[in-house]
Amino acid sequence: MERGMTADQVLKALWRRKVLVGAIVLGAFAVGAAIVLSQQSVYEATAVVRVQPQRPGEEMVQRTVSELVEQRLLTVRQELMARPVLQRAIEEMNLYPEIVSEAGMEAAVNRMRKDLTVRVEGESAFELTYAHTDPNVAAQVANRLPQLFSEQALKSRQEQAARATKLFEDEIVALSKSVTEWEKKIAQFKVDHIGELPEQLEMNMRGLERVGALLQTKSEELRVAEARRSDLARARNAADSEAGRLEAAEHSLTQGLVAARSSWTADHPEVKRLSQELNEMRERRKDAESRQWAERQERARVSELIATIQKEIEGLHQQAKGYQERLDRTPQWAHELGVLNRDYEIARAKYQSVVSRRVEAELAQDLEVKSAESLFNVVSPAGVPVAAARPDRMSGLLISFLIALGLGVLVGVVLEMRDDSIRDTQELRDRLPLPVLAVVPNMQGKVEKRVLMPASGVRNGVASPSSSDSPLN
Repeated sequence: MERGMTADQVLKALWRRKVLVGAIVLGAFAVGAAIVLSQQSVYEATAVVRVQPQRPGEEMVQRTVSELVEQRLLTVRQELMARPVLQRAIEEMNLYPEIVSEAGMEAAVNRMRKDLTVRVEGESAFELTYAHTDPNVAAQVANRLPQLFSEQALKSRQEQAARATKLFEDEIVALSKSVTEWEKKIAQFKVDHIGELPEQLEMNMRGLERVGALLQTKSEELRVAEARRSDLARARNAADSEAGRLEAAEHSLTQGLVAARSSWTADHPEVKRLSQELNEMRERRKDAESRQWAERQERARVSELIATIQKEIEGLHQQAKGYQERLDRTPQWAHELGVLNRDYEIARAKYQSVVSRRVEAELAQDLEVKSAESLFNVVSPAGVPVAAARPDRMSGLLISFLIALGLGVLVGVVLEMRDDSIRDTQELRDRLPLPVLAVVPNMQGKVEKRVLMPASGVRNGVASPSSSDSPLN
């Protein structure tokens, strides 16, 4: 039956079964030591990388990459553990060839994630540790992974800067078309409403004033011409009367001269007098008719001048009306042109702003390329490890020994607890509520053995008052 045991009883039980316990301890330790010693040595190489801030560059040029390079430390572990970086490292350095050939690249990437440890140190540095069975490979991978990470990060930043530049270029093309269209609309509007535009308001007002002054001048000329025509009309009646009178007098003299010539000879004084008077009258008539013709020409000229002045005045009135209509329509076109100019200025301002941003984006892109080498600085490159990081064989052997020892003790204690043998007087008193009458020593050999005789009977050389037997050793 099972029972509790004290520490002395455990020690005695282990001592009685020392051979079995020792064999178990040695066997278990041998197995554990074999397992510990058979494990392959793993070496760890560590590299420390520092991220350089980019503040001076941002003061000179507005960057198109909004993410600060220091912020990448927040996700550096995820980026280093990402498949693109690890797969490139596996392909470049031919890592895990057996896994790649048997299970594929994904399994190799998962295995490399287990062998890789990334820790952020401070605000601008991170530590990368890679474990491998070959110390040289561990050092090479630990030094190469930061380079791959920096290349990937710089490539991402440069691509982002290039995308921003391309975006500005596409926007410039669209805005340039918009600005050109607005310019065409404004130009066509000015062509359609030429002479009525706001910038021509002062010109139209001066033109109206000039036409008004010309109207006054022409009106005065017309008044003078009409007065002249009136004078000529009055003079025409007088001239007509004089010419008629002279013509009648000439006719009378002609008749008198004909009568005189019929009565007298040509040398007669009366004939000569009448001939002379007739010639003088004829000259005077011709002179009167000449003056009458000149007056007629003057009257025609004055009439023509009056018609011309009247036509000019009518034209000036039309010009004044045109200028006035332009001045009346100018506010309407000024409003519509203002709306067109406002939209044009908005499009033009956007175009100029995008052009300036495109220039800054190109400068930022060039700055990203030029500052790429100084963003990530390997503070402490990984060296070839000398000692294996794991397994810790001394600790493994110690643990194996402790496990083996515990197993031996456990086996000894379990066997002792399942053993019902009575080995001393105290145990007998504890287990049997009977008095002990005598102890008979075991006389076999040189070693003295005592035999206890309970009152109930005798067993194995011990007297007992009962017929029940109990083995004694």
